[in-house]
Parts: sequence; C-alpha cells; structure tokens
Amino acid sequence: MSSIVILPDGLKSHQEIHQMHKDIVCHYPEGVEELGWSDTCKVQGMYKPKKVITVQGHPEFTEAIMQKLLETRRAQNIFDENTYQDAMARSGRPHDAVVVAKAFLKFLLER
Repeated sequence: MSSIVILPDGLKSHQEIHQMHKDIVCHYPEGVEELGWSDTCKVQGMYKPKKVITVQGHPEFTEAIMQKLLETRRAQNIFDENTYQDAMARSGRPHDAVVVAKAFLKFLLER
C-alpha cells in the first residue's frame, strides 16, 4: 500500500493504493495531465481526455492478492524479510480502489 499525492481538483489530496512493481515510469509524455506522484515514483498516473487514463498502482488488487504476490516474491528472493514484513503489514490497510474505479468509469463515459 502506497500513499499517492493526487493533483486534479475534486479528489482527495492523498489516496492509498496497492502497488507491486519491478519497473517505474520515469517521465510524462507530452500532452497528458499529471494525475499524481509518490516518493517511490514521480509518475503515478496520467490522463488525456477521451484518449487515456492510467495509474501506476493496482486498484484491482485486494488484500489477499497482495499477500499472495508478496509471499511469492519472498519465496523467489525478490524481497528480503524486512521488505516482506513491512509490505505485509501495509497490505490490509484501507485503500481507495473505489475512488480510482469511479474515475475510470467517468473516463469511459466521456463524450
């Protein structure tokens, strides 16, 4: 679970979202609206009306999905024990998947 700073008007200034990545988007392409940033990744999402909306996190992940991914990555020695324990402790925190899903739905309904 990571705290994301959200930029557009009308949303909370911070949202919690599950993240599990081995890569990072480093810059925004020209012509998109920046949706947010975190300490880990400065590009957390982008939007271009009627064209694209994306987020770096995984609003579709549940606590159970996160825990299974964490267990798998620990077993593969991708995560050390401290990283694993820290992430497991955060995996059950409340998150803002519904807020993100509503933004995606709004995008799909744009005319």
